[in-house]
Amino acid sequence: MTAGPFHFSPGKDARRTATGWKPAPLLWGFALAVVLCVAGCGRAPQATALTAREWRVWSVPPDGATLPTPRSVAIGNDGEIAALDTAGRVLIYDGNGTVQRQWQMLDVRVGKPEGIVVLRDGRVVVCDTHYHRVVWFDAQGAWLKNTGAHGRKDGEFIYPVGICTDAAENLYVCEYGGNDRVQKFSREGQWLASFGSFGTGPGQFQRPSGLAWKGGRLYVADAINNRVLIFSDDGKYLGLLGPEGQPLAFNLPYDIATGGDGALYIVEYGAGRLSRVSPEGRLLGQFGRTGGGEGEFGTPWGLAVDAQNRLYVADTKNRRMVTLRF
Repeated sequence: MTAGPFHFSPGKDARRTATGWKPAPLLWGFALAVVLCVAGCGRAPQATALTAREWRVWSVPPDGATLPTPRSVAIGNDGEIAALDTAGRVLIYDGNGTVQRQWQMLDVRVGKPEGIVVLRDGRVVVCDTHYHRVVWFDAQGAWLKNTGAHGRKDGEFIYPVGICTDAAENLYVCEYGGNDRVQKFSREGQWLASFGSFGTGPGQFQRPSGLAWKGGRLYVADAINNRVLIFSDDGKYLGLLGPEGQPLAFNLPYDIATGGDGALYIVEYGAGRLSRVSPEGRLLGQFGRTGGGEGEFGTPWGLAVDAQNRLYVADTKNRRMVTLRF
């Protein structure tokens, strides 16, 4: 695999990886502009503005004297919501936004985790991004096991950042910073398949950030390429999200989730916005803009949608969790 020019490490500073020096996130704006000029991969979405009939803000608990920011969110069991924050904690909220329990990741000196999913039996599975592994906990936070290690082989990772499950609870993990691919595992963590590579072409990624599975299709938010790719659940590339011949272009899509209404929801880090899209790729509406008030988001990082079609957003820059419904 050949490294491309816009291959980002999730740390605060540029760092050395297997593919060379990576620019710091402060350079994302410049890199994005170049990518847009070079790739030209789709059209900017234009749609009816969505109206939120419900908007609630949940706080992230302090960590000593600091107030961490949320990074990732997932639907749990029995109405619970799981989240990750920049203190390296797993937070379990009830449906009213109260933290019921929390625990610390095994180690956070190198960096913090960025992806989380909850299995039907209550196990919590976390992408321990900077430690290049997946960590498994029981529902109360007791450590169960680690899977994976730093590397390029099957079952190894370089910066795993997103995770989701299918109907059989197979796990899909996306990673970047050297591999830029998706790997599929059984519900117990046995490697099954991998697909994708670094680039701008069909089936390629530049920082795959989030995933969602629905009806035999896997949707992958390809952040730096500003698009959503579609695969079969065995890894066959099917195309880009959008009307045929007119793929939708987004502004740093960081996460994607499926709703109880069958629609796809994409959270855009670069636009402070949510986009609602039909499974066929028709843009149904958009909500939000960059800011810190009601109806606004600051570099939103994570997204989940429950069966009642309530959305949960990790509103990262604003240091809050937001729940809303259209």
